[in-house]
Amino acid sequence: MTGLESGASLTLLNSDGDALSVGSNGAFTFATAIAGGSSYSVTVGAQPSGQNCRVSNGTGSNVSANVTSVRVSCAGAPEFAYVAQSFSDNIGIYKIDVSTGALSSVGTVAAGASPFSIAVHPSKRFLYVANTGDGTISIYAINQTTGALAQVGTDLPTGRYPQSIAVDPAGNVVYAANALDNTVSVFAVDQGSGALTAIAGSPFSTVTSPVGVTVHPGGKFVYIASQIDNTITKYAIDQGSGAVLAAGATSVPAGSSPTFVTLDAAGETMYVTGTKVTTFAIDSATGDLAQIGAPLTPNGTSSRVRVHPAGKFAYIPDGLGRTLSGYAVAPGSGVLSPLPDAPLATDNAPLDIAFNASGKFLVTANWNDDSISAYSINQKTGVLSSVGSVVNLDTRPRAIVTVQLPLSPT
Repeated sequence: MTGLESGASLTLLNSDGDALSVGSNGAFTFATAIAGGSSYSVTVGAQPSGQNCRVSNGTGSNVSANVTSVRVSCAGAPEFAYVAQSFSDNIGIYKIDVSTGALSSVGTVAAGASPFSIAVHPSKRFLYVANTGDGTISIYAINQTTGALAQVGTDLPTGRYPQSIAVDPAGNVVYAANALDNTVSVFAVDQGSGALTAIAGSPFSTVTSPVGVTVHPGGKFVYIASQIDNTITKYAIDQGSGAVLAAGATSVPAGSSPTFVTLDAAGETMYVTGTKVTTFAIDSATGDLAQIGAPLTPNGTSSRVRVHPAGKFAYIPDGLGRTLSGYAVAPGSGVLSPLPDAPLATDNAPLDIAFNASGKFLVTANWNDDSISAYSINQKTGVLSSVGSVVNLDTRPRAIVTVQLPLSPT
C-alpha cells in the first residue's frame, strides 16, 4: 500500500468475500488463507475519503505460495479552481496540486461581459456564471476527467447587473440577484445537461438593490442582501417551483452596505459583509435571523466570509488592501474571534477566496495583481503560510471557486 493519507483507511476485498480494512501504507495481509491451486482477485471495496486507490497485479490463479505481488496505490481526486476574470470576459481554469497547493493554468473559456459571480452545481458537473456587463448567465459542463469547461447553449438573459448567483442544495434551481432591477431571476435546472429555464413569474420583485443571494442548506429559504436598504431579507421558497415568495418575507438590519452573504455548512449561522461583518443565528424551523455578538471590523475593506470545511476557522479577504484576516469559529454559536497572527500579508486586493476539498489549502483571487495565490492551512491553529504559488491571470479576477472531481473507477 502506498500513497494512503495519514488517518485515512480503505477496505480491500479478495474475490468479493474476505474484507480487510487498511489504515496505513506498507504490507497488508488478508485474514483468510488461499487454498493451494485456487485463485484470487483483490479489489477496492470502499475508497478512503477524498482519495482514489487502484489495485495492480490484483488477480492470479493456481496459487502455490504466499502472494506478495499485489500493489495498491492511492492518490487524491483531481481538483480545479475556476476564476471569473472580469476585464477579460472569460473564466480561467487552474489545476490544484493536492499535495502542495501549487496552481497551474489549464486554459480559459469565454464568458459574457464582466463575469462577476460563480456557483457550482452540487453534482460538480455544471458551473454557472453571472455576467454583470450584459445581464446574462453563462452555463458550463465540467469535464469530469480534465476539468475543462464546455459552454451549454448560449448566454441566458437575466435582469440588469446580476451581481450574485446561487444554486439550491438539491441542484434543481438557480437564483440570480439583479442589483439594478430590484429583482431575483429564478431558473429550473435540467439535471442532464445543466441547461436553465426561467420558471413562471420570474424575475420576482425583491428589496432595493439586491446584491447578495444565498440559499439555506435545507432548501426552504433564500436570503437576499440589500445594499441600499441595509438589510438582509428572508424569503420562503415554493417547494414545487422554486419561486421566491414575497408573502411572509422578513427583513433585519445588516449594517452598512451589506453585500456578501455566507452560511455555515449546517445552516445555523450567517455572516453578512458590508463595511463590517454582522453575524446572525438562524432559526432552523422558521429561517428567521437574530443578530449575535457585536459586528466585526476586519482589516481594510472586507469581502465575503469563507468558512473552512472543518468549520473551525473562517477567513475574510481585504478587498482593497493586502491582507487576509483569520478567525476561530466558536462551536455552537458561530461567533468569530481573531486568530493570533491575523491579519496575514497577501498579494494586492484579494477579493475572493476558496478552499480545496481537504481544507489543507486556501486560494485567493487578487484583483489588483491579476493573480491567484495559494496558502497552506495549519489544521490545528488555522494559521496560513504561503506556498509560493502566484499565477498571473488575464485582467481582474473577481470570484473564485474550487471543485474536486469525482473519483475515477478502480
